[in-house]
Amino acid sequence: MTLDTDVLIVGAGLSGLALAAALRAGGRELAVLEARGRAGGRVLSAGGYDLGPAWIWPHQHRILRLARDLGLRTFEQHSAGRLIFENAQGAVRRDLDMAPMAGALRVAGGLARITDALAEGLGGALHLSEAVTGVRETGAGVIVTTAQRSWTARQAVLALPPRLMRPMGLQVADTPTWMAGHAKLIAVYDRPFWRDDGLNGDAISHRGPLAEIHDASPEDGRAGALFGFALPGAAAAEDFAERALAQLSRLFGARAGAPDAMHVKDWSTDPATATAADRVPPHAHPLYRPIAPTERLVFAGTEAAPTEGGFLEGALEAAEAAFRHLAANITPLEATTRT
Repeated sequence: MTLDTDVLIVGAGLSGLALAAALRAGGRELAVLEARGRAGGRVLSAGGYDLGPAWIWPHQHRILRLARDLGLRTFEQHSAGRLIFENAQGAVRRDLDMAPMAGALRVAGGLARITDALAEGLGGALHLSEAVTGVRETGAGVIVTTAQRSWTARQAVLALPPRLMRPMGLQVADTPTWMAGHAKLIAVYDRPFWRDDGLNGDAISHRGPLAEIHDASPEDGRAGALFGFALPGAAAAEDFAERALAQLSRLFGARAGAPDAMHVKDWSTDPATATAADRVPPHAHPLYRPIAPTERLVFAGTEAAPTEGGFLEGALEAAEAAFRHLAANITPLEATTRT
């Protein structure tokens, strides 16, 4: 079998991009296939505001080191002030001295600055809008099929949620994809005016449609922003945006109901993120475990990370494990006949 490349990585999220960068630095030949028309996976920023993951915790040394190596700055999540609580009947309290995300860190300009930088470094090795439909091992390598063509490689790395591998013909566990069933709304204002009232931007609501709200403003306060996680399924309603703005207005005042801009991302309807099973979120953070590699396939999504599974740090943890496996088990390509 003639080969197109040495290592083929399926998925250009943080894990796949970080692994590709490490392999290229070591002189390996590779290609990265991504179903979406952009790199980044579940990392997505709009106008510098994060529509996917937003936080890094101080103990997550891999992602903090990567941000630092890329010359990006982090800052602490705003936490000064009081939290708002709304019960199911609509009663509201604004006197709670709580900040659930105090101590978390954010990347200035949005987390997509990390994935964008990694993707840029790959150049022509990154192939967008190539959704994989099948993966098959052979005695000499692996064949990966997309709508456009078939790719052949010595080894393939699946850097994506396990549930997305099943339609490719791979028998993997039905592992929940963390946060895949959620939607996120960001409302942008000229300034973080809620802070004037002693509020920190945090809110917990049992009424919805937003279940949890936080301050998403830039560090310097040159603009204000609130983001909210929608209750499962709420974003599918036609009046979701209207109801969300009404909720922001009743919690933070009339100004919150008239943002200068608004961004919404419903991850549960994104076929490159979620399956139908992901629209019913797990009740608690799943216990993630490594997926044992086969002779030709390695698994490297964040849901395969045993310590930080589901998080950005887990994506890098899984990428590190895949890199070690490839380094230990794959011999140089020089002896292989290729096209």
